[in-house]
Amino acid sequence: MSSLPFIQKMLVEEFGLTPEQVQPDSQLDELGVDSLATVEFMFMLEDKFKLKMSGEPVPIKTVGDIAREVDVMVAQQGISLEGGEPPPAP
Repeated sequence: MSSLPFIQKMLVEEFGLTPEQVQPDSQLDELGVDSLATVEFMFMLEDKFKLKMSGEPVPIKTVGDIAREVDVMVAQQGISLEGGEPPPAP
């Protein structure tokens, strides 16, 4: 299961964005999410899904980059995203 829907929902809630704004190729800086906010958001994801970040810097520029990084951590750590609340069906 891809983390993208969870990431999109959390970005909408955390930064007051619209669902239309948080597409996989949306640039975070263009959404008003600077590098510090991105790091803080990654820590939020780490807490919410009980992930452990690698500690190695990963370039994250888009919404899709966040989802890919979370998907890699989930796969490596054998964690299920079911602990988070899935977004409601459209």
